[in-house]
Amino acid sequence: MSTRAYEAVIGVWDGHDAGAALVIDGRVALALNEERLSGRKLDVGLPVRALAAVRAAAGDRRIAWAPTTSDFAKTLTRTFPSMKENYYKLRRRLTPPGPLHPLKLRAKYTLTQLPTSPLLRTWARRWFARALDVPASDIFLVDHHAAHAASAAYWPSWNEDAAIVTLDGIGDGESGSVWKWSEATSSLEKLLSIPGSASLGLFFEHVTNELQMRPLEDEGKVMALATYAADVPLSKNTFLPWFSLTPDAGGLPVLRCSIPPARMARAVRDIIWCTPREHVCRMAQQTLEQLVPRFFGMIAAATGLTAFGYSGGVASNIKVNRLIRSVPGVQRLEICPAMGDGGLALGAALSVWRTATGTRPAPFTDFRLGTDRGDLGRDAEKFAAQANADLLRPADIARAAAERVAAGEIVMWAQGRMELGARALGARSIVARADSVTARDDLNLRLKRRVWFQPFCPTMLADEAPLLLADYRGPRDINRHMTTGFATTPRGRDALAGAIGPDFSCRPQMVETDPANPWWRLLAAMRELTGVGAVINTSLNMHGKPMSDDAEGVVDAWLESGVQHLALGSALLSKKSAPSA
Repeated sequence: MSTRAYEAVIGVWDGHDAGAALVIDGRVALALNEERLSGRKLDVGLPVRALAAVRAAAGDRRIAWAPTTSDFAKTLTRTFPSMKENYYKLRRRLTPPGPLHPLKLRAKYTLTQLPTSPLLRTWARRWFARALDVPASDIFLVDHHAAHAASAAYWPSWNEDAAIVTLDGIGDGESGSVWKWSEATSSLEKLLSIPGSASLGLFFEHVTNELQMRPLEDEGKVMALATYAADVPLSKNTFLPWFSLTPDAGGLPVLRCSIPPARMARAVRDIIWCTPREHVCRMAQQTLEQLVPRFFGMIAAATGLTAFGYSGGVASNIKVNRLIRSVPGVQRLEICPAMGDGGLALGAALSVWRTATGTRPAPFTDFRLGTDRGDLGRDAEKFAAQANADLLRPADIARAAAERVAAGEIVMWAQGRMELGARALGARSIVARADSVTARDDLNLRLKRRVWFQPFCPTMLADEAPLLLADYRGPRDINRHMTTGFATTPRGRDALAGAIGPDFSCRPQMVETDPANPWWRLLAAMRELTGVGAVINTSLNMHGKPMSDDAEGVVDAWLESGVQHLALGSALLSKKSAPSA
């Protein structure tokens, strides 16, 4: 049968933050991470619940399957799934390390360096055919960084050629790649591969782990704590000499590291032993801030391209992303909101749609790609009775929520389809006044129970950005998905006091005018009530637990929290007595 007979593609990722994604007729119909359905933060293994959801949504269409990553380490954990589960529990600090832990960790970083091969790809294709119970002829395996590249390339409307960059930990033996997006053919051409031995992602992972934080999860805390350290002169940064960045014959960047990943844990540990942890964080952050913008600048100079797409775990570092925006030659920067491995299923599905059908997937900007469950407040009467809570159905849920937030209260907000990725984008959010330091501390210490130094983010009306952000340059800097940082103006420091760091920077979401969108209406009502259309916005979950795709999971999080109000679809639920501090 011709590959053009495929009507749908399902992407599958079974590693860290496993998930599945569905493309129908060139449009992303559904994308889910398994954690949102299983309740296990950053779940691993075959995403059986997410697969059941996307299979049901695909109906009786002819499906092409798009799993990703086939290197030796991934093959080993598919053959012996207990290895994956044991490492998941260890990484998340759910079980203590045993006496052989150092040896196992060194073996892990040795094995992950091994690349994929035709033999491993063949084995992976057959394994997925058995696991999914589908013909092997319908399996289109996508390499790790090809999936990351597709997740960055296929969702924006480019209208020009672009450079696509991936920087990650490691997958299929690579830690990064550079591709050229051709607007004429809507295709990707690989220009450069970065070996796993020069992985910036693994470097930051080692720093996170040796600081007794959770690798693949707490790297954002390293970035946040770095803000509290004094500047470190480049000559005193003991991490920076490990890396070199030089041009190849065509001017493209060649990244190397003198410390192999298998020995890096010990090297990082030696530095941590005699260095305050916030200074370790600052040196690690500074290393990325020195190398990554230069990397982008060299690509711009070598290719003449001015538009960039970006994905991979390193792309989650919003302070580095802020510096990339100002690199000479970088006129446009589009960062995939699901930039980490949780976006691999989406990237694989988009890539295979292009391969299997010969047509480009439809561009999109809305990453609220969870299950369409209609009105989440449909069964609010049942939830109110179970919780002994008051129930209102206001004419406009957005206005009702804004009135309470403006009065200084905190509101949980669950509307429509859930976000893909870690960012709360107005579907599963906890909302408070952006100018309230008290609300910030209440959220951090009592409700979310996070570390004190980790800042929250603001969501604002897009037309507030020129007034609140010092380095906002107009429409090219629209940050719909909280993927990059900005400095604040004096007015912004006051208006966003609860959502900025000690360096007066923030990671804003900007919401463009859309009266049909209740998230925009909430912000518009906040401007009417307070003078500024902005709120603190953090994900609707308790610390260590994922957001939930369905109303039942949202209500459970609300009941566990100390938040009084829940805007659940059309319903406003309120606990009868205000929670005690």
